[in-house]
This record gives sequence, C-alpha cells and structure tokens, in this order.
Amino acid sequence: MRKLAIALATGALVLSLAPAAGAITLDAGAVPDRTQLTLQLQNGTKVATPNSGESRPALSMSKLYLGHWVLHHGAPEDKARVEEMIRVSDDNAASQLEAKYPAAIPDTIAAFGLHQTHHNGYWGNTTTSTDDLTRFLSETRGDPVAVPLFRGMANAAPVAADGYAQDYGTAQIPGVQGTKFGWSDDRSINATASIGPGWTIAANTYGPAAANTVDVLGAITGAPVAPGAPGTGSPGTHELNLGSISVPAITGAQVKQQVACRDPHNLRQVIPDDVLVPTAITDAVPAC
Repeated sequence: MRKLAIALATGALVLSLAPAAGAITLDAGAVPDRTQLTLQLQNGTKVATPNSGESRPALSMSKLYLGHWVLHHGAPEDKARVEEMIRVSDDNAASQLEAKYPAAIPDTIAAFGLHQTHHNGYWGNTTTSTDDLTRFLSETRGDPVAVPLFRGMANAAPVAADGYAQDYGTAQIPGVQGTKFGWSDDRSINATASIGPGWTIAANTYGPAAANTVDVLGAITGAPVAPGAPGTGSPGTHELNLGSISVPAITGAQVKQQVACRDPHNLRQVIPDDVLVPTAITDAVPAC
C-alpha cells in the first residue's frame, strides 16, 4: 500500500493535474426540514436553509466555543488539551475544562455576538445555530492562537472517544480540510461543521448520521460527491485533458477517501484535494 500511495501522489504531480472545476454552492430548497444547513463563503456570501437561525442542540459543537476560549485564556496545561478534545470529541475533557473555566462559553458567545447560541449552564446543554457556527469558524480560522482547534478538526479520529464513528455529514464533501462532529447521547440528533478552501459549512439534523450525510450531499453542488458516501450511487467522475486526449478522473479528495483504510501512514495527504487523478491510476487501489 505504501508504494501504491506514493505512486498515486507521484502520478498526480507528474501529470500536472488540473483543479476540479466549479465553485461550491448550496441548493437550500433541496434540504428537508429535519436539517438546518449553512454555507458561508469567504467573500461574505451566505447561503442557508430557512431554519438556519434556529437554536438547536449544539452537541459537541460547543467544544469549539469552549476550546477557543481556553486557547486564548487558559493555563498552558489546559491549552495543551484542546486539540485532542476536538480530535476525539472527548466529553470528559470538555467537562473538566468547563468546570475550571465556567465563563468560557458565555464569554465566547458575547465576544462573537452569537445571538442564536445559548449556554444553558453546561457545555452539553448549549444550543446554537448553523448560522452562528459557520460565522464563528469563518472568523477564527485565521487566528494563529486557534491553530490547535483547527488541527484537531483536520485530524479528527475515525472513531471518537465514546466509540462513535466520525465519518459523516459535511466531512463527506470533497475539499473539506477539517470537521467537527456532534451527536446526542441517544444518537437521534447529528451535526457536522467543516472548513474548506474559502468556505465553512455546518449541518444539524434531527435524525441519524446517515441522514445528515444524505441531506448535505443532496444539497451541495460544485463539489463532486465523495465515493462510498451513504445514500449515494457511484462516485461522480470528471474528464482530465492530457494534450489531445481526455481521460476519466476523480478528485484528489475522492482518492484519499478511497484509500484511507489502506494507508495507515497517512501518505495520501500529499495529494491535493482539488486535483484530478486519472481513474486508470486509482482503479489499481481497492476501495475501502
């Protein structure tokens, strides 16, 4: 697998692969009422469902608000815990940090003017909206102090501290550079928030993780559907022009998802998300 992963990366570079065409867009009308969804572009444009301002259970999304405050104001040993808290969505770490810094989330709400976010006395009881969440991520992603927060999202563990799979929703959008996952104790509410090149997106679903995925992918255009995503058919392919001929191709993001389970050393990360890789190369690697 190591040689295959290197071959994929080398092939991508040698062929001078072109970026995948099209900018990400959201068809808000395609989203069922069970899901609220907001896409925030770096240029300030926001596209969202009519219910995107509804204050819903924040679930583990509130750890982003908590972690940001700790990184700015906490003791060094507490700052060191934030990245792992985000990466594995560690409830115990969140509870311990909030016990030490009870004003963290309320202060964050006030500092960023998150008017649809309410603390309700405990991080796990916090409610927020996808509008507030995407704006918060947009405003903080360039903050050098917040780097561990986004590094935790970029390296989210496949399985969370409580055993829940972190592989759904907005994380399935090719080009995503990091995701925070959230779910209720009974698994009946699921949420995701992701950052991508020039955009942030968040979705909260009254339903299972698969519903979060289906609703997100059913509304997003301009970004090819990731292979193997729940509720989708065969992955969308593109054409890569190589001089006088065109060959079928998929994006680098799709390649990385295809080989994830066979790449324990994470060599796939050298492949840019937005390049096109000929399927003649990728077909040599069995899908996960």
